[in-house]
Amino acid sequence: MKHFSHLFVAVLLAATCLVSTSALGQYKTLEVEAIDNHGVVPGTTYRVYVVMESEGDILDAVFGDGEDVLVVESTKPFYQSPLGGDLSKDTKRDVALANEELRYDSWVTIGFEDNYMNALTGFMIDFSGFTEGGRIFSDNGAWFVTPDMLQAQADERGRILIMQLTTEGVVSGMLNVHGRTRTTGAPGEEQFDVIDARGIPFSFGGE
Repeated sequence: MKHFSHLFVAVLLAATCLVSTSALGQYKTLEVEAIDNHGVVPGTTYRVYVVMESEGDILDAVFGDGEDVLVVESTKPFYQSPLGGDLSKDTKRDVALANEELRYDSWVTIGFEDNYMNALTGFMIDFSGFTEGGRIFSDNGAWFVTPDMLQAQADERGRILIMQLTTEGVVSGMLNVHGRTRTTGAPGEEQFDVIDARGIPFSFGGE
């Protein structure tokens, strides 16, 4: 559906009723961090972050559409805990504290890593392949939060977590992200600039 992203963007912006203005910050890069899973599960656990220019910049959606598809895949299966799910909000915090394997489950997110206060939604994405350890693909879907949610805000390093992936393989793919810069102005006169970064390639992992 070629115009999926335009409709989706309009819905997200309507949630804030703000005014777009000149850019104060923008998408910079993806950052991948390998975390020590202590050999509890096979492979390496990676956390993938979108990096913005400024603390407080917003990332509200990772999406694919007919112009720019979304792909996340690995040359070997992604580890999937039977206690977890495709979205970070499927990870129950109390269960993860008691179960090491669940802590290194593979999932997608915006900002938060478990179910606590997590408003993440999957929209028109078929995660069935990912559930079985395979790829994520969409030409008409997203995972998102509304831009007013705390979890959508970049931290002091400009980072927003978007995925945790555990695999023995090489991970690669393409992402598109939507958001906005940190708002400025008096209440009722807030201003921002839309961030719409497409065709972001990535590859990491393996020997």
